[in-house]
Amino acid sequence: MILFLIIFGFISAYLLFYKPDIFAVIFFTITIANINFSLGGLPLNIRALLGMALLARTFIPDKSFELPSFFSTNAKYIFLFILYTIIISEVNDLLTFEFIKSCALTLISAYLGCYYFFKKKSAQYIKLSLILAGLICFSDLVYTYVFVGSFPVQRIYQRLLNIPLVINERGDIIELVNWNFYGMICGTAFIMILNDYINGHVKNKLIMILLPVMFLGVLMSTSRSTLMGLIFASVFLIGREIRKGKETKRAYTLISVAITLMVLSLFVFITLKDYITLDSDFIDRITERLIDEPIAVFNKQLGLAYNAQSLDAMDWRQEASADAFAAFLDLRFLEQFFGIGFWGYATRDLGHNNLPPHNGFLMLLIEYGIVGFVFFVTFVGSVITKSLRSHSYMPSLVTALLFIIVYCIGQNEELTSSFTFLFVSTLIADSKLGMEPELETILGT
Repeated sequence: MILFLIIFGFISAYLLFYKPDIFAVIFFTITIANINFSLGGLPLNIRALLGMALLARTFIPDKSFELPSFFSTNAKYIFLFILYTIIISEVNDLLTFEFIKSCALTLISAYLGCYYFFKKKSAQYIKLSLILAGLICFSDLVYTYVFVGSFPVQRIYQRLLNIPLVINERGDIIELVNWNFYGMICGTAFIMILNDYINGHVKNKLIMILLPVMFLGVLMSTSRSTLMGLIFASVFLIGREIRKGKETKRAYTLISVAITLMVLSLFVFITLKDYITLDSDFIDRITERLIDEPIAVFNKQLGLAYNAQSLDAMDWRQEASADAFAAFLDLRFLEQFFGIGFWGYATRDLGHNNLPPHNGFLMLLIEYGIVGFVFFVTFVGSVITKSLRSHSYMPSLVTALLFIIVYCIGQNEELTSSFTFLFVSTLIADSKLGMEPELETILGT
């Protein structure tokens, strides 16, 4: 075992020095797919080790390209925002080692996103990693459906590496990553490919096979937040093309196919429940989450008759958001202005359920105050605006970021995660150089 680790270490060191791009794709992929594990009893996990190794590698001069300083771009505001979150969390006695590690990962991800965009003069590594992460999340969902038959989602890499599941005192599996996450990753990959197709950046039709795969992953995750984000991003893309007077036939066709896929997939779930290990309650839950509950919420908002028993998470999220905003108004002025620190809402149990508010923007407002909220919204808004002005077409990473923002309306800390800031930093680098590759170039076709 020791000999194997030594050989593995020498090979890794060689590749890191001469082929660091390979490790960059791996790092971006496991960061986006939220894959992490300890390696050989080392004190740091694989993501931290790989990120630090890549960061150190960037300090070795590379004469093949000129790298603008990270702090010479607007990416420096990512550093300032994260520094602010650390200070506010420390002031409120909420600064933990885990949060510091999370902040370090976010900064490393943002830095490497900029670095490799400047190096390749494109976002091909980020896009390739997003597709790989989407396939990983899709595979995890398929594995759970076929071999487990119920949520929480169980991950293939954990089984392959024999990583034990975390069990509570009742013997239930503790869900480390909510199933909505898998839908978010598949949905982001879907909208990126769709955007490149509408822009005419996909010439190899085989790439389009990934669209139904990613969409099926969204449905299997039963994430309504993802579906809402997909609907918003798709309508945004079509509306933009209509305003510009361009050809929209491809976009309309793809949206029609997506709706057909959703109905067909639900039919397949119900039809095949007797042939795979899916629990009947699990099938019923899928139907309720994707059909019954959205219809009930929609009818309620219109003042029509609805089934109150179908109102579950979506209606609860609306009430939780109202409670969270009321809790914000009850805070002292200094707390409203500067925030109460990371995870402060749940720590103080302001929602009286030991849970976060399930609204990314409200969570941002409460934890980092008016200062942090205005800073984040202004900064990210300026990045999106500048990127749109830098291109004659709709950059796919802008659409993906808009999708993530809409998704986070019903979620929590994903709005300020390393995944989001990786996209933000890449867009900053893209605006500086003003270029984005075609998707078929990314996949080497």
